[in-house]
Amino acid sequence: MIKQYLPYYRHLKAVKLPFGLGVLAGVVYAAASGAGLPLMTHVVFPLLFNSSSGTGAVEVTNSYELWLRNQLGVLSKDRLLLITCMWIPVIFLIRGLAGYANSYLISYSGSRVLEGIRTDLFVKLQSLPLSFFKRNKSGDLLARLMSDPEVLRQVIAQASSDLIKQPGTLIAALVALFILARQNSSFYVAIIPLLTIPICVLAIRHAGKKLAARAKQLQRRGGDLSAALAESLQSPLEIRAYNLQERQVGMFKQKIRQMLRLSMKVVKYRQAISPSIEVVAAFGFATALFLGVRAGMSQNDFLALGTALFMAYEPIKKLGMIHSLFRQGESAIERIEYILKEPDNLADVKSPHKVVSPREALRFENVSFAYGEEPVLRDLNLEIPMGQVVALVGPSGAGKSTFAMLIPRFYDPQVGKITLDGQDIRQFSKKDLRSYIAVVPQMPALFTGSILENIRIGRLDATDEEVYEAARKAHAHEFIVNQPEGYQTEVGERGDLLSGGQRQRIAIARAFLRNAPILILDEATSALDSESEAMVQQALAELVKGRTTFIIAHRFSTITIADRVLVFQKGRIVGDGNHEFLRETDPTYQSMLGNQMVVNPV
Repeated sequence: MIKQYLPYYRHLKAVKLPFGLGVLAGVVYAAASGAGLPLMTHVVFPLLFNSSSGTGAVEVTNSYELWLRNQLGVLSKDRLLLITCMWIPVIFLIRGLAGYANSYLISYSGSRVLEGIRTDLFVKLQSLPLSFFKRNKSGDLLARLMSDPEVLRQVIAQASSDLIKQPGTLIAALVALFILARQNSSFYVAIIPLLTIPICVLAIRHAGKKLAARAKQLQRRGGDLSAALAESLQSPLEIRAYNLQERQVGMFKQKIRQMLRLSMKVVKYRQAISPSIEVVAAFGFATALFLGVRAGMSQNDFLALGTALFMAYEPIKKLGMIHSLFRQGESAIERIEYILKEPDNLADVKSPHKVVSPREALRFENVSFAYGEEPVLRDLNLEIPMGQVVALVGPSGAGKSTFAMLIPRFYDPQVGKITLDGQDIRQFSKKDLRSYIAVVPQMPALFTGSILENIRIGRLDATDEEVYEAARKAHAHEFIVNQPEGYQTEVGERGDLLSGGQRQRIAIARAFLRNAPILILDEATSALDSESEAMVQQALAELVKGRTTFIIAHRFSTITIADRVLVFQKGRIVGDGNHEFLRETDPTYQSMLGNQMVVNPV
């Protein structure tokens, strides 16, 4: 079971000093608890109360008093009493300081582990292909990134602490127990109660199995809840427009209730461990009491023996809790490794070629692609010279966007290849290839921050003046300077404080700033009003000059700047030519053009 956690302990290398000190503090705590308290009971109390019952007690007490006199000289009774009494706070002081240092340092180390795991997850997510995000809900991925590593942190931090303290305490208590038992000729009294330990182990294992199953269900439900919450928060307009508030609240309450039931089952099995062990320990203690009294043990002797027995059972109880924590952490590991072990089917080659500024042509050679079993693109063969502006048209689902997304390697074709200047683009690193490509999507994502920062995403090392110039070319400068804080105006979450046309022009400004030789415009004007579309069209006409451009469009007004039009139908290119040629010769294009003229008459 512990083997599953070993890969994550590598994050402790960065904090090996505090972690090592925390472990050392745990050893001191274990010694002070397991041996210090029982021996204190056996040595100090008889001396304080001048007890002489029991040969072993008198012998140890006299030895302690003789040692003190040898160290401190002649002592009065009061001074001896004072020094002896100080043993109690000293033991508890050592125990308390060691326990605090252990908890603090191990918690710090666990937090660093949490930091490392979350960083690994985030780095992995940044490298995974778009297909992974299409298969998984963003809210569930967020839960795997934030909630599941926290469970794992608790396991590693608490287990690392208690796996040192509790076995150490148990061993120290057993040593003290055997020493005390031998001194009083009652070894069997100490041994018999310890025979109940296997019963405790069976209870721990049974509860652990139940808890692991419920914990897995709970964390899965937690991911579903996060996904539902994210979906609701991202769709406030639709929820209000269709009066879905009660529906959303009902769904949320249902998921919360499901989580509550599972949470209580986890609590039920975890909390059952401690009282189960206590009941077994109580029977063991009662057995020790019965046998001890029959064997003639004194009250002081049995008090020390009973303390040692208690200190032996307490670690077993806490180790049972650790076992339950380990079982709960198994489901967290499973959910984390779902991301960490996801294969990157778009991995770079070991020795990628360097992309030189594209000069010749982009070629599709026998390219086919499918998201599942049904092909989306079928056996495409064509050549696009550098500098050509190509419009991609066709009905929804015909394969236009997929065709464009293959160029920056957001996906790789299952059959065939795409070459740039004669080189298979899979021989380039994704980072290098994409540095020569700019994308303006239909719904551009703006990040929390200022307008200036969002435009600068196009090229992070750009100066302010270069950002301003890109905004002017995108016809965005005028509306930006009229904002309350100009270029420093915050755009809000996903750019919600700006209109659709304003967001689109910021995305175009990014593309101007990037100044990439290959440009992909994915329905860049489809959601705009006429005035905004006119402004964006002017910006696009300037942007495509001298660039190899792919324009994905449903509106035919957008493709007027294209040199060439590719007509897609069921994953195939059924028409290839300029607008005038296709309007005269291609039935599919004629049909699409006619339908749009009816909807949007000129």
